[in-house]
Amino acid sequence: MSTLTIPANGAEIQQVGEVKYLVARLDEHKTCSDYLLELRKGRPIVIPASKRGHMTGLLKKESIYTHHQTAPGGQWVTFLPCEKREFQP
Repeated sequence: MSTLTIPANGAEIQQVGEVKYLVARLDEHKTCSDYLLELRKGRPIVIPASKRGHMTGLLKKESIYTHHQTAPGGQWVTFLPCEKREFQP
């Protein structure tokens, strides 16, 4: 049986059996620029919820498309890169 491992930096998607997990090394001291670099490389990120609004503005400005979800407890937000899509008004 495979087990999950904590990545050296950032976050990655790991699969155990048929289930995919987002595993992240949480770092409250990274800057939004660091997170943008990760997303540009196609990697998922996990950020503190306090940076969510600022990150959303930067993503829009940089035209980086993501799906996001708040982690349980509301303290962390995951952003997963995705294809360009149209937004409903």
